[in-house]
Amino acid sequence: MSDRAAVAHSPLTQEEVTRVVLGLLLAIFLAAIDQTIVAVALVSIARDLGGFDLVPWVVSGYLVASTVSTPIYGKLSDLYGRRPLLSAAIAIYMGAALLCALAQSMPQLVAFRILQGLGGGGLIALAQATVADVAPGPERGRYQGYLSGVFAVAAVAGPVLGGYLTHYISWRAIFWIALPLAIAAFLITRRAMLRLTARGERRPIDWLGAALLAAGLTSLMVALTRIGQGHGWTAPSTLLLAGTSVLSLLACAWRERVAPEPILPPELFTNRIVVVCCAILGLIFFLLVGNSVLLPIWMQSLGGASTNEVALRMLPLTLGIPAGAFVSGRILMRIARSRPLVLAGTATTVAAAALLLFVPVESPLAAGAAMGLMGVGIGLPLPASIVAVQSAVAPRQIGIATAMSALFRTLGGAIGIAILTSVLFAQVRATRGIAPGQATGPLTDVPAEILQAGFQGAFAVGVAVAILALAVAFALPARSLRELGQPER
Repeated sequence: MSDRAAVAHSPLTQEEVTRVVLGLLLAIFLAAIDQTIVAVALVSIARDLGGFDLVPWVVSGYLVASTVSTPIYGKLSDLYGRRPLLSAAIAIYMGAALLCALAQSMPQLVAFRILQGLGGGGLIALAQATVADVAPGPERGRYQGYLSGVFAVAAVAGPVLGGYLTHYISWRAIFWIALPLAIAAFLITRRAMLRLTARGERRPIDWLGAALLAAGLTSLMVALTRIGQGHGWTAPSTLLLAGTSVLSLLACAWRERVAPEPILPPELFTNRIVVVCCAILGLIFFLLVGNSVLLPIWMQSLGGASTNEVALRMLPLTLGIPAGAFVSGRILMRIARSRPLVLAGTATTVAAAALLLFVPVESPLAAGAAMGLMGVGIGLPLPASIVAVQSAVAPRQIGIATAMSALFRTLGGAIGIAILTSVLFAQVRATRGIAPGQATGPLTDVPAEILQAGFQGAFAVGVAVAILALAVAFALPARSLRELGQPER
C-alpha cells in the first residue's frame, strides 16, 4: 500500500493536517534560510579560518549537493514513504550543522557544508510532496501557498539574522541556531506523519541511474557556479565540466529507458503538464535568483546604496513573492485551475521586467514598485505550478515529480546568475579591453555609462526570459485540478 493509499482509506482530520503542515513549514524554513544566512558571514569565516580561495564553496558546495540529492529523495520517498526520508534529511542536515559549527579549517567547513546540502536537498521537495499526500487537489494550493510564503520570509530574514549573529556573537552561531529548529522540525514531523508510514511494494533501486544523474548534475552545477564566480564560458575547465555533464546525462537517459524502476521516470518528460510547469518554474527562478544577485550590485555600484539600504530596497521583491503565492493558493482553491494563475503571473513578470529597463536607480520608489510587481508575478505561479505537477501524475510518482520541479527551480536560478552576471561583466570587459576570464576589478572603478550599458543588457535578457515564460505558459492545458489521477498526456 502506498502513502497515498493509506491516506485515502483513512483520511486525516483537519487537526492532523495542521500538525503535519506545521512540521513541513519548519523544514521549509530551515532549507530556505540556509541559502541566505551563511552568505553574509563569509568574510568573517574567511578571516577566522583562512583559505580565502575556498570561501565561495561554503555556499556553492551546499547548493550543488542539495541539487544532486533532490531527485533521489523524491524517488526514494515514492518507494518507501515520505516520513522516513524526511526524517533522514533533517537528521543529516542537523548533524552537519553541528559539524559546521565546530569546523576548525576551511576545507573541513566546505566538506561539512556539502554534507549539510545532502540533507537539505530533501527538505523542500519532500515537504511539498507530503502536502499532496494530506490534501486533495485544489486544497493543496492553500498549503503550497503557505510553504512558498515561509520560504520567502526565511529568505528575507536570513541576511538580517546572519548579520546580527555574526556581528554580536560569532559566525558559528548561524549553525548553532539551526540545531533547535532542526530538532523541532524532526520531532514534529515524526509524530505528525505517523499516519503516513505505509510503504509501497519494495522494488529494486536504480543505483546506476542515480550515480549517472548525480555525476551529470554535479558537473553542470559546478560549471554554472564557476561561471557565476567569474570564470569564462569557454574556459577549458568549464568546457570539460560541461562535456562531462552532457555525457553523464545522456548515459542516464539511456539507463532510465531500460531500468525496471528508473530514478527519473522517462514518462515524466512526455507528460505535457509536468514539462510545461517545470519549464515555467525554471524560467521564473532564472529571473528571481538572477535579479536577487544583480539588483543589489545595481543599487550599490550605480546608486551608491549601502548594504543596509540595499536590504530595505529589496523588500518589495522578497515580500511580493509570499503575497502572490498566498493569493494564488486562495484563488486556486476556488477555481481549481492552474492555467489562469500561471498566465497572470508570467504576464505580470513581463511587465515588471520591462519596467526595470526604464527605472532610474536614483528613484527607490519606482524601483521598489517594479520589484514588488515582479515579486507578485513570480509568487502567483508557484503554488499553481506545483499543484498542477502533482495533479498530473499518478500518486506513486508524486515524490519524484515534485522533486523534478524543485530541480528545475534550482537549475533555473543557477543559470540565471551565470547568464545575467556574464552579460554585465562582458560589457565591462569589452569596453576596458579585458580578456574573457580575467578579473574585471572593482565595479566602483568603472565609468557609470559603461556600467549602465551592462545593466541594461542584463535587464533586457531578463525581459526576454520573462516573455519566454509567458509563451510557455500558454502551452499549459486548461485542465481542472479535480481530475486527479487522470492526467492529460
